[in-house]
Amino acid sequence: MSVPTADDHLTQARANRAHAEWLLATGLGDPATLQWAVTATYYSALHGLTAHLMRQGMSAKTHVARRTALQSPGSGVPRHIIAAYRYLEVRSRGAHYELWMFTPRRVRDLLDQELAVVAAFVGM
Repeated sequence: MSVPTADDHLTQARANRAHAEWLLATGLGDPATLQWAVTATYYSALHGLTAHLMRQGMSAKTHVARRTALQSPGSGVPRHIIAAYRYLEVRSRGAHYELWMFTPRRVRDLLDQELAVVAAFVGM
């Protein structure tokens, strides 16, 4: 198995975003499907920002390492991008560990707002 490249992470970010869109479109009445759509949205941001960090010569293989790297001045990641990423992370964790429920509208907002700013920044 080879080590993923920045381009591989961007491809995964796009695939996760597409999967979140698909889950939203097909699972409107199913709370668990909407929870997974939130998680796919978060992982889209995670892989996009991982690609960005790699392009800055930084490595982040764990959530803790990624959080630290994003906050490093050398990452070049603006605070509002970090805030959007953290917002998605909290919602994903809430969906799976705290059983938070999401409406289709709320999932759409996460895709169109928080993920959109991360996607624009990383060039997804």
